[in-house]
Amino acid sequence: MSTTTGSTGRTKWKTTKNAERASKSRGAIIREGIFGINDGLVATVGLVSGEALSGQTHGAILIAALSAVGAAIVSMSVGSYLATTSQNDFMRHQIRQQALDLEQHPGRERGEAGGLLEDIGVPAQSVTVVLDNIVRSRPRWLKFMVREDLGIHEQHLEPPLKNALTMGVAVTIGSIPAVVPYLLPLGPIVSRNLSWAASGVAALTLGGLKGHFTQSSILKNALAFGFLASASAAVGAGIGLWLAQLGA
Repeated sequence: MSTTTGSTGRTKWKTTKNAERASKSRGAIIREGIFGINDGLVATVGLVSGEALSGQTHGAILIAALSAVGAAIVSMSVGSYLATTSQNDFMRHQIRQQALDLEQHPGRERGEAGGLLEDIGVPAQSVTVVLDNIVRSRPRWLKFMVREDLGIHEQHLEPPLKNALTMGVAVTIGSIPAVVPYLLPLGPIVSRNLSWAASGVAALTLGGLKGHFTQSSILKNALAFGFLASASAAVGAGIGLWLAQLGA
């Protein structure tokens, strides 16, 4: 009976840990996705707004927009890859340094481990016993120090290629509302206005989704994203009008 109970407990524990890992993985995807979609949307609507109000032809606006989107996809994907690998490399360096500290300064590190046990609420009368059990195994001691002192967990290491791919797809999706109207057989004014409207709706929707995923205010997030897209379009439009007045 006890064996069955223990097996059931371990199964539940593994299920819980797997769920936590999946949740952290989704968190990274949401972060890269929101960042990429927002960048693709805000940067592209600002660009096409400036191009449209500077008097550029329909074809010139489309070429400029597609060129900018292509460059953004590559730049943001590479940036995400480099950022993730740099973060992973830094955490691995911290873990190696912690292992070296345990080897070279065991007395100091033991004292720090005892302080950490007190910080997490281990009763004072139990600290010595728990500490002895931890430091008896070097791998266990290292894992404890890495998690409690450095705040690093093995699950914090993220897949660079997955993040880069997510970022590239997200930038592509974000640029669609601003660019698609210029792919349609519409006049320049209609395309411009439709691009603005579609980008505004997309920004509000993105903000709402961000609020939903993060369990925060949907309205507040929607308005914040809408404001950012509108501000970007306004900046682009202002630059375009200024260039048009200069005859550029």
